[in-house]
Amino acid sequence: MARTADLKSPRSKSDLVGVVSAMRERAKSSGRLKELEDTPVQLPMWEDDTRALPNSLARGALFTAAKSEDRKYFKKLNVASLGGLEIQYRGEELRQDDASVFMTLLHLARHFPLGQPIHFTAYSMLKELGWSINKAEYQHLKECCDRLSATNVTVAIEKRTSAKGPSDSASSGYAGSLIRSFAWRDSEGQQLSQWCVLLEPKIAQLFSENTFSLFAWSERKLIGGRAPLALWLHSFLITHREPLPISVPKYYELSASRAKDMADFRRRLRAALQKLVDIKFLKSFIIKNDVVYLTRTPRTMKAPTPALLGDPVLI
Repeated sequence: MARTADLKSPRSKSDLVGVVSAMRERAKSSGRLKELEDTPVQLPMWEDDTRALPNSLARGALFTAAKSEDRKYFKKLNVASLGGLEIQYRGEELRQDDASVFMTLLHLARHFPLGQPIHFTAYSMLKELGWSINKAEYQHLKECCDRLSATNVTVAIEKRTSAKGPSDSASSGYAGSLIRSFAWRDSEGQQLSQWCVLLEPKIAQLFSENTFSLFAWSERKLIGGRAPLALWLHSFLITHREPLPISVPKYYELSASRAKDMADFRRRLRAALQKLVDIKFLKSFIIKNDVVYLTRTPRTMKAPTPALLGDPVLI
């Protein structure tokens, strides 16, 4: 679906991090730091059957678990998120269909310098998403891309500290649109044979070390689009190596559920968790005293390859 960039001989991640750090130090001393920072950035190169999502965008209600209700429009929403995160959002309500499209665009974008046009056919995108191939889903895909391009997101991430001082791996956050621009027709109004998307280069700030998570795309496709709470839970839980005990009301808040009451949400939550057990993402779950305890199925994801020297480097 995506054109694969030519890669040079592989280097280990630790080698590349050291090289890039040395480059930055030399640039600081020579006054060329701004020139280095202006170098095009590129996302890490994860596997074809894998997808990635910044932890900060998954640990809250930026992409809600709502389904069939009318979408809200937010002028300035303080998004419900886990502690250590502050997210403000302006735009039409984003849901799990938008999240799937966004993750697929990130997947395509990893082959190119961010800010370079990403071209794809609507047909190939629908196939990748696992959506039906029909007129309604073409329109659905266009609406998702339109929504993602008409957004403004501000993410502030609290830097973690340790005995050694502030963590270098903590991201400083992000401010901008999820998609810089989207085009499906030309200046004369004629439909393009290939749609075109541009991502904001700054979004690389959300893909620094330990600030994003990888997961098997097949799991999300197995869940299916008719189980938005299960999709939300899957995205949320992949950002935790060991799931924390979280109360049912907290899940209600973080998912921005439109359940009519807590009894309805408890029923939906139990069904969503069972869905994750059915696809073998979870081994088990128990809800005791209104707190959810989870056990994940052990799995290993292959680490992504940093951009190689000679190619655009993520710094």
